[in-house]
Amino acid sequence: MDIDQNLPEKNLLCQLRSGDMQAFDILYYRYSQIIYANILKFLKDETTAEDLLQDVFLRIWENRSKIDPEQSFAAFLFTCSRNITFNFKRRLKLEMESEVHLAYGISESENTIDRILDAKEAMVLVEALLSRLPNQRQKIFRLSKLEGKSYQEISEEMGISIATVRDHIVKANKFIRNGALQDSGFSALLLALLLYSSN
Repeated sequence: MDIDQNLPEKNLLCQLRSGDMQAFDILYYRYSQIIYANILKFLKDETTAEDLLQDVFLRIWENRSKIDPEQSFAAFLFTCSRNITFNFKRRLKLEMESEVHLAYGISESENTIDRILDAKEAMVLVEALLSRLPNQRQKIFRLSKLEGKSYQEISEEMGISIATVRDHIVKANKFIRNGALQDSGFSALLLALLLYSSN
């Protein structure tokens, strides 16, 4: 039996609690874009934001029996998405710090990430990798990751579609990650630059 798309949220949440997938789909349709935008605001990386959006709604489905229909579902979603996003960033930072410590043999008490991010040698390596990208892809990557511009802004500035911008970013990300793997001492740094330099 189909559920009315315009059913009040409280009714949908009651249906969701009982395991109704259609109610879940309607709620996903209502809230996925705004939650995605909220995650993207913190990460500035569309692929990662899409992955974390799916994690948020997977968490909602797995914990559906704990949802209170009397409480704001939007507030619950924002809290859940914020926690998942912050946990992701904290986990990534810990992984980067661990990798840097292993690569450089520096004691845990030193502020290694900030020190190495500022190192001139690191920027030379980053620039060397970027210079090997095709000119248009290199420019798009710089605009997105180094200048913090959105896909929409890049699309308008360069006169190309958002899909083309996304394709270039995905290919550039893959190239730089592969380059990072060839230099284990800088792989954590490059990953940090790739994901967070525009923050």
